[in-house]
Amino acid sequence: MKLILQGDYYVWYCEWCDSRNLTLWTRMDAENVACGACHTPFTVSDESVGEQRAGMM
Repeated sequence: MKLILQGDYYVWYCEWCDSRNLTLWTRMDAENVACGACHTPFTVSDESVGEQRAGMM
């Protein structure tokens, strides 16, 4: 899953149903996010979030 920082949100696309999702960056401390359309859960690793934050600075 590719996380894109956009303002106060991370934008990401569900790999199962290909829908666009927005998650507040303050909620990314949790290990799981779920798609707003199909409710499929995904695990977010600290490495992928950290890489995106570092790339945006």
